[in-house]
Amino acid sequence: MFFLLRIGFWLTLVFLLLPAVTGGPSSHAPQGEQKVSAVDALSAASSAVADAGGFCARQPQACVIGAGLIELIGERAEAGARFALSYISEQIVEEKRKAAARAAGAAPGDTLTTHDLSPAWKGPGAPAAAIPANASNEVTGSTGRAPANAPAAAPVPPAGMAVPLPPKRPA
Repeated sequence: MFFLLRIGFWLTLVFLLLPAVTGGPSSHAPQGEQKVSAVDALSAASSAVADAGGFCARQPQACVIGAGLIELIGERAEAGARFALSYISEQIVEEKRKAAARAAGAAPGDTLTTHDLSPAWKGPGAPAAAIPANASNEVTGSTGRAPANAPAAAPVPPAGMAVPLPPKRPA
């Protein structure tokens, strides 16, 4: 509120000190009307400020009520600041507790991230698992060649090498 009063005061002062625009509606003042100069306006403003300093001597009841209002606003601002500080402190304590639980190894439920759920990257030049020509399995038989009517089979990885399955996505 006080900020707005200060802005209003300074803007008024700037507008009073600006030169008048000629040719506008205010330039055609009646003959009996007196124009106010910037110096007169400044002296009037300074006398108004000096008069405001003696306001409490003339209106003591208004000053008492104003002081009580300022005290009430200060108390409410202090209570609001305490509430905000306690809320922020509780949030910080909660985050520290969660971090300590994660560090201790306690899994708080679903710990998979989007990166964990994405399939592993395979480059364009990744070699396929090679099967030696003389290897035998149930699809090719003992000759290493598939029968003419057998469906094409996927390459079988060498023994001891498991094919990883993609991770299951949560439902």
